Amino acid sequence: MNETQQALDHLARLASHPAVAFHESGVAATVRQILNETGIQHTTDPFGNILARLPGAAANDEPSGIPPLAIVAHLDHPGFELTAPNGNNEFIADALGGVPPSSFTPGIPIQVLLPGNQRTPAITAGPYGEEPQRQTLIRLTAAAPSTQLPLPAAAVFDLPDYELDGQYIRMRAADDLAGCAAALSVLARLSRSQQPPQGDIYALFTRAEEVGLIGARLAAEARLLPPDTLIISVESSRTLPGAEQGRGPVIRVGDAASTFNADAESVLTRARETLQEQQPDFQAQRQLMSGGVCEASAFAAHGYRATGLAFPLGNYHNAAPQDRIEAEYIHINDYLNGITLMQEAARRVSDRANTAFRRRLHSTPENMRLRLQQPPP
Repeated sequence: MNETQQALDHLARLASHPAVAFHESGVAATVRQILNETGIQHTTDPFGNILARLPGAAANDEPSGIPPLAIVAHLDHPGFELTAPNGNNEFIADALGGVPPSSFTPGIPIQVLLPGNQRTPAITAGPYGEEPQRQTLIRLTAAAPSTQLPLPAAAVFDLPDYELDGQYIRMRAADDLAGCAAALSVLARLSRSQQPPQGDIYALFTRAEEVGLIGARLAAEARLLPPDTLIISVESSRTLPGAEQGRGPVIRVGDAASTFNADAESVLTRARETLQEQQPDFQAQRQLMSGGVCEASAFAAHGYRATGLAFPLGNYHNAAPQDRIEAEYIHINDYLNGITLMQEAARRVSDRANTAFRRRLHSTPENMRLRLQQPPP
């Protein structure tokens, strides 16, 4: 299996396990399985976040002064949690994360997740309670395999897990399974490389991002990553002018809540410059992605140097035009280029200050220096 096939295989395997906040066990088990297959050591923290580590080439030497680099992605996607029966095969369900407003209308096809990666069909049956509670009724349309549905139970939109459609990858949850698959692919490639990075490389797979960056906040608070780690938060984020599909992954300088760290960003910038020297047609963009908040903000709030990388996303959170519920989609080249960019970034940590713009600022043209030494006319 070549690198492109492996990157797509990782994504397809993760997509076969739908997940919402607090119900990520299936996709988490698949992450661990892929890490085991590639020989990457990993641990799970008390909150269920998965931390993988690839030791740098300098790990057994004297301290190198090279900070670690961590790719952070989350396991969950907006959906529903069935919490209580309501009679007539109906259940009261809470919205977990930013589901589209139209998903509270009756008749939206749903899949309710059962133990053993089984699913049973259902539909929404209209809103329940007061609007601020963000609750809906979900009605099963077929008998569940067991006599009683175990509660709480997760429910997701009845959309394709994963499919290739020309130049696009369509799936229920590109946000953030594409980020998780990209992180796994970066680790797999680096582990096979004849030129491993000097510093340690981490991948952190977090839980419950869609309900307030919870897993990331807890990981940052507990210093799960070394304090000097440079963070790359990677996910799919809605397209914007200047962050368009098919033009490469987006180096994310900020989100809807905060701007990010220039030192962390310079790792991606230097990687992009290096790749474009080697491959003049390599594409990557740079933009403030203000369509949502990502985990870089959580780590920045706890003192980490953080930046972001985004795959421009269509049908963000499954909200399609005219109030339709449809699969999210990303451009295949954006996804693959994002993996390549992060792989190169892992090798550019010690070289991150050597960007073209910084070199320019550190060298003032002598004629300009001399001119400013003359009195103005």
